Amino acid sequence: MSIIIKITGVSLIYLCFSIVLKSYRPEYVFLMRICTVTVIFALIADDLSQFISNVLVSFSIFNIDSEHINLLFKVSGIAVVTDFVCDTLKDSGENSLAGAVTVVSKIFIIYLALPILNSLIAFCVKLIE
Repeated sequence: MSIIIKITGVSLIYLCFSIVLKSYRPEYVFLMRICTVTVIFALIADDLSQFISNVLVSFSIFNIDSEHINLLFKVSGIAVVTDFVCDTLKDSGENSLAGAVTVVSKIFIIYLALPILNSLIAFCVKLIE
């Protein structure tokens, strides 16, 4: 629960500074946004590593291939980074570029998910036989 309070505090500090800074130096608001997101990710890094280790233990119990676990983390990372980039682009007024980034990331996620799809098809074929 304390991590949520820290994230909320950092976000509120960013909000206050960005409102004031927007009237004097609007070009610095973007840089401050990037720094704030970096601080938030640094705050959750320890909890995130514990989460990843718990997920790895859970998947190892069910004998799931480590390749699929790595793929799951890659896809999740791509989704989070793409969401951040698209929101930042939309805030900057670059809606068309945000749409292009979204489409490219979805295509890349589908490309990365093909091995899982192949494994699923192979499993279904084994069940049918």
